[in-house]
Amino acid sequence: MNLVFASGFLVPQHILGINYFAGVEDRLRGKHETLFADVPALDTSERRAVVLADLIQQKFPQGEVHIIAHSMGGLDSRTLIGRNLNGLSAEGRIASLTTLSTPHRGSPVADLLLGTAPSGVGPLVHSLVSHAVSLLSIPAGALGDLTAEGAARIPDAAKTHPHIRYRSVFASGRPKPFRPTSLVLAPTHDYIHSLRDQPNDGVVTLDSARYGEFQERLLECDHVDMVGHNLDAGILSKFRFDHFAEIERLISELA
Repeated sequence: MNLVFASGFLVPQHILGINYFAGVEDRLRGKHETLFADVPALDTSERRAVVLADLIQQKFPQGEVHIIAHSMGGLDSRTLIGRNLNGLSAEGRIASLTTLSTPHRGSPVADLLLGTAPSGVGPLVHSLVSHAVSLLSIPAGALGDLTAEGAARIPDAAKTHPHIRYRSVFASGRPKPFRPTSLVLAPTHDYIHSLRDQPNDGVVTLDSARYGEFQERLLECDHVDMVGHNLDAGILSKFRFDHFAEIERLISELA
């Protein structure tokens, strides 16, 4: 089976010998043909989609491919399909898209970071966060696609190309007695919780993650645990999520 793994925002697919999908490349070696696509980590979905399409065409010039995309990678993949880049949306090319906690309807965190004021958040909070974004040199265009307004502009591939199978998976937060997320994501988790009365993984809400065939079995982990990275350290790092088992289960259901 030809598998393409599409990464999310901010963190490159490969950096300092670490894979965005931790250990998955080695785990699947010899079992499937894989592409872990290196797209620009801070670019817009339109530009990321073009790079993703070119890398897929180079690695798999013919035959069916299945895309497994985390977070913003799902929006990139929808853009690729909706625009039919390199003819990959034709029958017999992209067979399926599985999205892992993709903000199909945007993330409140992106709206906060760009200062598109959600109700109940004061101007001081927006000012502080916007200043932090400028210090980090994060391009506004990259975050723009992750806002509610930006995500609404992403092509609805399930409608334009219904012959492709679409599935979505959501991480609902860590189980008790652990905190719902790592300490790093705790502030954003609590912020989203104050706005939305539904589960969130520190970045994405349940409603936003739904797309195509939604997998009702919610994953008990946070947004980053989902791809094998626990952001806690020391005594806080005892939580473990078996992302290998989950990804292998999703792959087995594609056969």
